[in-house]
Amino acid sequence: MTIFDIRRHLVTLSPCHLVTWSSLAVVVLVLALLPLQTLLLAIGAALALALPLLDPIFGLYWAILSVPVQELLQLPGGLSYTQAAMLLATLGWGLRVLAHPELPLIAGQPRGARLQLWLWAAFLSALLLAVTLSPYPRAAGLKEALRWIEAFLVWLMVVTLTRRRWQVAGLLVCLLLAPAAEATIGIAQFVSGAGPPSFRIAAGLPFVRAYGTIGQPNSFAGYLNMAWPLAVALAVGATAAFWRRDQRRIESERGGDNASPRRPLTLSPRHLIICALALWTTTALLLAALVASLSRGAWVGAAAGALGIALALGPRARAWALGALGVVALGAAIGGFGLLPGFVAARLASITSYLAFFDAGSAVVTPANFALVERMAQMQAGWHMFLAHPLTGVGPGSYTAAYPEFAVGSWYASRGHAHNYYIHMAAEAGAIGLLAYLALLAGLARQALVTLRRANGPLWRSAAIGCCGIISAAVAHDLFENVHVLSMGIQLAAVWGLLFVIERLAQNPLEHSTSTIDEWIGV
Repeated sequence: MTIFDIRRHLVTLSPCHLVTWSSLAVVVLVLALLPLQTLLLAIGAALALALPLLDPIFGLYWAILSVPVQELLQLPGGLSYTQAAMLLATLGWGLRVLAHPELPLIAGQPRGARLQLWLWAAFLSALLLAVTLSPYPRAAGLKEALRWIEAFLVWLMVVTLTRRRWQVAGLLVCLLLAPAAEATIGIAQFVSGAGPPSFRIAAGLPFVRAYGTIGQPNSFAGYLNMAWPLAVALAVGATAAFWRRDQRRIESERGGDNASPRRPLTLSPRHLIICALALWTTTALLLAALVASLSRGAWVGAAAGALGIALALGPRARAWALGALGVVALGAAIGGFGLLPGFVAARLASITSYLAFFDAGSAVVTPANFALVERMAQMQAGWHMFLAHPLTGVGPGSYTAAYPEFAVGSWYASRGHAHNYYIHMAAEAGAIGLLAYLALLAGLARQALVTLRRANGPLWRSAAIGCCGIISAAVAHDLFENVHVLSMGIQLAAVWGLLFVIERLAQNPLEHSTSTIDEWIGV
């Protein structure tokens, strides 16, 4: 093309086209002059902003992935990464709803999703009622209510946006990738001893309790309890799928009467074995970091999660799983603790003392029982708050503000929660809030049973079993801690929503392909 041809084309362009192409040329020139690191950051930020607008599911992914880094840095305006990701996800989802009003939100969902929506509405209404009637400043109450509204929006987006198999795969990756990264950081802290002196395990040992980017070992372990049951269930499912596929290949090669009449064997075993190895590695990371946290409440939650997985299995597998758990418990009771490191065995042996109730105000405090008495003092204060305000409590987020009035003995410092979330909920939202929360959990338990009955295919069933383990672990861990802090409810709410997605897609798949993940789903 000669200079005259270029001039002729420029003459025929409209002013609007000239402005557009000139602006594009300026942008390209500016990007070309940027340092490589800045250029990559700019491209990454542009993609992070653009993808949720193209498909809101990516905004949901960003919100889940942002949980471990929410406290590291703040964006302009004081926003955390999680808050910014939630705003972006909600914006993309809202634009999608406005652009496609013909697409149903809940109307096309399973009946259980519609029931759970009403339970969510009742629970959020109870929290807002408690905020309104709180005798303490309402700013903290609104912040706590917004945290639960954030969890509700995540649940709703998971249920309404996750409609295709690749979206399920992306959701599962995010639910495991963020906790695995957090676990890696926690293990590095444990091994290197990088942590506050109060987290040091014992005198003379270089180790500290793992706490990750979350900052507290108990909350850190609660976050891991929201992931490892899903990882181990998917790992077992992928391993079983690989073994069954190999058996079917052998039968097909033999061509005997026992050859499987199912679909042709198009799935490469390499993909399945890589997937299984990655899932087992993730499981090992999560469980190792959970042990390194030395959180007794989290260990009780993990035991409940293992029990939940065992109960979610089929009758034959359930019997073997429960038997194995019984053997492990019996071995630990007989003397298995002696095979463990001393500091781990001591923490395990002291768990039973955390299940006893006593009056913290009259207890004799020693260095050995300090933490135990302090926990009981926090629980007693929460219980006294409930007795003083039985219907709507002192208000969500007002536990610390109300604590001095209800402190037990000389325990005047609040730890921010009652060390038992059910007592904490009763203290802050009263009987109305506690009953609404228990109803929300009951609805999830019902949905878990429905999903387990209807799930077919290794991926669907494995994911459903993993969700059951996570729900069991969180419910049990809440007896000792508050696992709904620092927006960790995003992870938990996504798991809750996954149950409804599994039920719908297992029965009515909307997308068909021959990809590896789809073969695993229907193998």
